[in-house]
Amino acid sequence: MNENKRKLTCENFFEEKSKKFCNSSISCFEDLSNDIFFKTFDYFDGHELFESFSNLNFRFQEILHSSSILLKSQFYLFNNDEMMNMFKDYMLTNRHQIISISIKFLINKSSFFSSFLFDSSYDHLQSICFKDIQSDTIIPVLNNLLLLPQLFSLTIQTSNIAEKINEIYRLIFLLPKLKYFRISLSNNFHSLILLMIRNNQLSSIEYLVIDHYCSLNELELLISYTPKLRRLTVHKIKTNNSNQIISSIELNNLKSLYLNLSETTFDQSERFFRKFFSNLNLLSIIVSNDITYLDGY
Repeated sequence: MNENKRKLTCENFFEEKSKKFCNSSISCFEDLSNDIFFKTFDYFDGHELFESFSNLNFRFQEILHSSSILLKSQFYLFNNDEMMNMFKDYMLTNRHQIISISIKFLINKSSFFSSFLFDSSYDHLQSICFKDIQSDTIIPVLNNLLLLPQLFSLTIQTSNIAEKINEIYRLIFLLPKLKYFRISLSNNFHSLILLMIRNNQLSSIEYLVIDHYCSLNELELLISYTPKLRRLTVHKIKTNNSNQIISSIELNNLKSLYLNLSETTFDQSERFFRKFFSNLNLLSIIVSNDITYLDGY
């Protein structure tokens, strides 16, 4: 009898201690300062952050909607009405706090981005990455970016948009605040034929990464729109289609240049280097087996 009583008393003791420990842990967690939560939440995906903490209590709702919380989010968009509505609700509800977003497209609904607009109310949105965006979607999406007041960085990684390449670059060069642009295409595309931008408006891009095939002539045409360029990286240079001479360009700010010239000859690249080599601090090139490169440099 006494033994059973001692056993029961012991179990009650540990159960009570366990409850006190749990209550103490919860109390300690909630007693942390807002600054600690601000720093911790910076490591969370924005959508997951709201899913995890927004319904805990009023204090966390206030913290999540504080101007000190800037949201970085990733979304996978596919043909599901619930997912599309969740994306739209999240973007509209938190439009003043979103600082960066990455979207992987598993849909081909250009109509969705005709109704969903990135406008000037996204006043902290600085960085966007689009992955696997399709040709019927990319132009409506890029048109929606023109009103963003703080868009400094844009990355496009996709394929199957060959016929849109000229329109893509035209819209990119119209983005008023853009400093960094990277475009990666997994297939070949039509030749670049860019028309002059209205009012002779030139791009603000300072760092350009081109990961698709283009000739040196086409590259020269592209960078004629980017007089503020500081860093240029081109991964796939192809043979020039003609001996076309582009009008004189001055890139006085260009300091870093990376070119993959493995599919070109020295004669084709020599003129390009003579025009843009003078102010460089860093030059990195991959060359072909053309031995003339060894004599030229």
